[in-house]
Amino acid sequence: MNNDFIYFLGTGGSRHVMAEQLRSTGGIYFQVQGVKGIIDPGPGALTAMLKALPPLRPEELDGIILSHGHIDHCNDVNLLIDAMTRGGLEKRGILWAPEGIIGGPDQVLFNYLKPYLQKIEVLQGKSNYRLGNLTFSTSGVHRHGMETYGFSFDLPAGKLSFLTDTAFYPELTREYQGARWLVINLVLEKNCGGAQHLDIDGVARIIRAIQPRTAVITHFGKSILHRGPEQVAARLQRETGVENIIAAVDGQKIPL
Repeated sequence: MNNDFIYFLGTGGSRHVMAEQLRSTGGIYFQVQGVKGIIDPGPGALTAMLKALPPLRPEELDGIILSHGHIDHCNDVNLLIDAMTRGGLEKRGILWAPEGIIGGPDQVLFNYLKPYLQKIEVLQGKSNYRLGNLTFSTSGVHRHGMETYGFSFDLPAGKLSFLTDTAFYPELTREYQGARWLVINLVLEKNCGGAQHLDIDGVARIIRAIQPRTAVITHFGKSILHRGPEQVAARLQRETGVENIIAAVDGQKIPL
């Protein structure tokens, strides 16, 4: 029996939604190919894990993946490393992250936690990684003001892709081509000021070109929440021809 799933610890994006906690900002938990991990554990990730029914135990995590170092994507990473390793009593788990998160002036990872981990792997563009039976690859560098990547997991039933924060650029549709499940960050209703985030039109162009079997929109900014994510998903269905477009909600579990 296939028990693979993704679970939305939070579906909020942007500093305004994060600061007001209009939606939780905990990122995405996954259980695939026998591996348990989290992508982008922002504020509230640990709390959301423990409040899930049944609880998602941090000490059972195998790895953490960070797309980039903005606070709404990485705030809880140190908490989770400490919990995953039982305060360093059990050396385990892998952290995958861009180099600037691990060291340098914008470092996010606490130095004292580094020896707690089994391994730290620096992410690079268009590269492949493995943990147990799980393999995944990175996109090229996204356009987001700091080193940022998206991810694609190679599963027996098809490709599961996470298209993280970025401005639109045409190569996105090629980098995520072939995704059966496409989880995509949709922050803006309309990008009027050159913000390095996707808006509805950009997401529509991507979904229309890729034609995933299932698309999931998440990481909503305030304008999307005001418009209504479910209404936005319905609009995207009409404009792209993809029938199964889901507007994620906090605490939602999607089987794969």
